[in-house]
Amino acid sequence: MDGMTRIRFAEIDLRVPAEPGLYEIHSLDGQALKVGIGKNLRKRLTQHYRSRQSRLVLKAGGDWSNPRDVESKQSILAKHLFFAEVDGYDLKSEAGRRAFLEERCYILFRTTATREEARELEKRKEASGGFRFVGLTDSA
Repeated sequence: MDGMTRIRFAEIDLRVPAEPGLYEIHSLDGQALKVGIGKNLRKRLTQHYRSRQSRLVLKAGGDWSNPRDVESKQSILAKHLFFAEVDGYDLKSEAGRRAFLEERCYILFRTTATREEARELEKRKEASGGFRFVGLTDSA
């Protein structure tokens, strides 16, 4: 998409403005992982990076092996990565998830005038079907 800036997770604080916008998270091997928006992109992307699997919550009577039974109020990406398998990374651990984001992922972002403008862009991206993790999915 035109106007997108590419950065690594380590660059969030230096390069991402505290403005509304759209972001995409991709793996270095080309897989589009997540598209999202934020009224403050820096804060939202930092939240994804710092989110913890320990803050995932099991629904009453749920099973940790079933993604539908697990919720995350902080970062849906943390939930999805908890259930994903990537060679060389233990994505159930904080260290493994962070290492994966730092070493194997990048971010594309674009600021927008409003959160609503970002939401419209996000809807179009999600509808394209190109992202692995969209909203509340059944599996990773």
